[in-house]
Amino acid sequence: MAEDNAPQAGPVGRLFHAGFHALAALRGARAFHPNGLLLKGELQALRRDDLTLPEEPVAVTVRMSKGAGLPGRVPDALGLAVRIPAVGGHPWDLTLTTSGTGLAGRVLPRPARAWTTGRYSSLLPYRTKDELVWLSARAETSRHAEASLGGLRRLVAEGPVTYLVETVRANGHRKPCATLTLHEVDEDSPRPAFDPMLNPPPGWELRPGWLSGLRERAYEGSREGR
Repeated sequence: MAEDNAPQAGPVGRLFHAGFHALAALRGARAFHPNGLLLKGELQALRRDDLTLPEEPVAVTVRMSKGAGLPGRVPDALGLAVRIPAVGGHPWDLTLTTSGTGLAGRVLPRPARAWTTGRYSSLLPYRTKDELVWLSARAETSRHAEASLGGLRRLVAEGPVTYLVETVRANGHRKPCATLTLHEVDEDSPRPAFDPMLNPPPGWELRPGWLSGLRERAYEGSREGR
């Protein structure tokens, strides 16, 4: 385990922390996904064999964002972050980014032209029950809006927007686990600091450990810098 996590505590980890701290300080916002909207949503479990979600529909906080913070409708790696309220003592944070498909594609961010096209992925897999599982989401609507925050506002104002959340194995096998429905923009609630490393589902751990450790150092630097 020490070897698995070594880079996060060494010079590479410090470099990640310092770099993301500087970028966040320069922007006065998150180093990545600086521009986004907070939304009110509802998560409805479809099955609970992989991810032990609450049985009843639960209100969730969602943030959708542009990864590089590119202006207007310019395509960007789009983010979908979900905070599920405390289950077993702490909230769960799930963070997904638009990606490609297939084993290689789902680990790499991919720019999207609209909030409801393409597929969102956790990028890193989780280790759970001795196997690797990715989380994925795709929109279940024929309505589209360009990749701008204004477009997202209009999309949600026109009516609820639903995403199907799935688990994905390394062999590509997918299983639906929940629906996520966005209802309205949340103008009043505090902006949570989503962190999938600090707030994973119980029994789930992002892998590989060394890479998730570096990612956590980047998150820490970004939080402190902004």
